[in-house]
Amino acid sequence: MIIWLLGSAVIAQDSVMHRRHVYATIQYTQEFVMSGYVHVREWELTGDKMPLRHLGMTSYTALQIRGEIAFSNNSVVKVIYDHYFMRGSAIFDRDIVYNGTIIDGRSGIDVAPTRYFRITGIYTRTFLDRMDLKLRYVTGLVFDHIVFYLDGRVSPSSPKDEVYEKFGRQAFAYPLVGLGGQYKLRHRGILSFEASGTYIPKFKSFYTEGGHVYLQYSNFLADAKYTVDVHKVRIGVGGKLRHMKLFQESHEDTNELSMLVAGPYIELRYRF
Repeated sequence: MIIWLLGSAVIAQDSVMHRRHVYATIQYTQEFVMSGYVHVREWELTGDKMPLRHLGMTSYTALQIRGEIAFSNNSVVKVIYDHYFMRGSAIFDRDIVYNGTIIDGRSGIDVAPTRYFRITGIYTRTFLDRMDLKLRYVTGLVFDHIVFYLDGRVSPSSPKDEVYEKFGRQAFAYPLVGLGGQYKLRHRGILSFEASGTYIPKFKSFYTEGGHVYLQYSNFLADAKYTVDVHKVRIGVGGKLRHMKLFQESHEDTNELSMLVAGPYIELRYRF
């Protein structure tokens, strides 16, 4: 859906404005977990609220692939794919209850099978262009798809054997808004920043799982970087702060995932 909407935006822009440039970017990030937790209830089994750092999640890598089309009216359309390679393991002195499954914590729990990707569609346009400073507004859609694992040995007394929760099963593409800017340094290079976010209060969705599913979502992303151009390649180093919280609730279950991470990155952008 995000790709279709952004494709429509590109067609609309292209009909009235000439494309200026097309860019492709790859970015490597090392994210450090500052806080967060995962909690999944299944019927009468409330489930344990597990802090991510207690699960051994201290840091992990993330890879981003980004495509951009810049138009002559100072607007840009972007499609961004982020993949997070979650890692972490821990041993507990008790059983852990997760998604209605009783897991033997003494045998160890591993989150490495977790699959998490994000697709974001962005439209930006410059509203202030003075001297070496530019400011732009940011709008778009963001879609988080997560299958979160607490992989381990299932206890013989467990009523279920699912050691994962498919948060992506009730996922939506949510709107985001933000502000960005850049300052061109007089000697060489560009300093850039961007901050965007989403807050969706609890609402009744059309999804059903033991009754109607109520959803709540929030995210925030702050990014700052320094870039320098070398012919058609732009090299950038920077850092980002990222928050995301998912909440899903029905009569059958309650799913929560919250995370606050930060870390440095390096990226390469090529202009076609």
